[in-house]
Amino acid sequence: MNEMNNEIKNEMMNEKGIETFIVSSSQADTESKIKLSALLERLQDGADRHLQQLGITISEMLRDGFGWMLMTMDLTITQHPVLEEKMELTTWSKGYRGVVWLRDYELIGSSGAAGYARSAWTLVDINKRKIMRPTAFPYEIPIVEGEVSEGPPDKVAVPQELEMRKAYEFIATYSLMDSNGHVNNAKYADLCYDSLGAEEVRNLRMNRFRITYHREVKLGEQGIIERSDLIDQSIWFKGINEEGKIIFEAQIQFED
Repeated sequence: MNEMNNEIKNEMMNEKGIETFIVSSSQADTESKIKLSALLERLQDGADRHLQQLGITISEMLRDGFGWMLMTMDLTITQHPVLEEKMELTTWSKGYRGVVWLRDYELIGSSGAAGYARSAWTLVDINKRKIMRPTAFPYEIPIVEGEVSEGPPDKVAVPQELEMRKAYEFIATYSLMDSNGHVNNAKYADLCYDSLGAEEVRNLRMNRFRITYHREVKLGEQGIIERSDLIDQSIWFKGINEEGKIIFEAQIQFED
């Protein structure tokens, strides 16, 4: 009976990945708040460690030719994590719809920080760079329904009527890369924030970040970042590669 209870307890524990971290100085910005890219990295790492708890390591996936590709992320922050604040991050899978896997997150801080996120991913063959059906995944991931959100996050599309302007050109350098051989999804937040002026960085407080990724960017490739003006408390962003194709579209909403 005790063995059965332990099995049930372990199964319940594995339904969600729960971990804590403390906002470090390297993660904080000039206002002692966690950088958006650093927060997105924590979400990504939390998902990886949840899979590790289930016996699914990233290194094994890479060895077997599997990889995760983030399609859309929708993050809302009701109070920003600050320097030295202890954070609890909880993440869980909501299963898949078609070829899209859904994963949610919740953030709670010791000083009142709070936030939640919804994300949509696809499983890819890292050698052929093709999307794979969920049934091709040889591992079992427990599903948690009915919390934080229902359904996938909406794809981000810059409104056609918006006037976009070139902010700067960028090169996919070593510091942007990850183990999948392309610019890491969290680094796109830095590409967006790097297009803001000093006054905007100081005076605007983000409360929501939405991004949809259209294609990967590999080491050495070049691109252009476009942005809009601040309209209705939002700034929109678009990345365009050398061939004129859209890399990503994003929106940062700011507090009034």
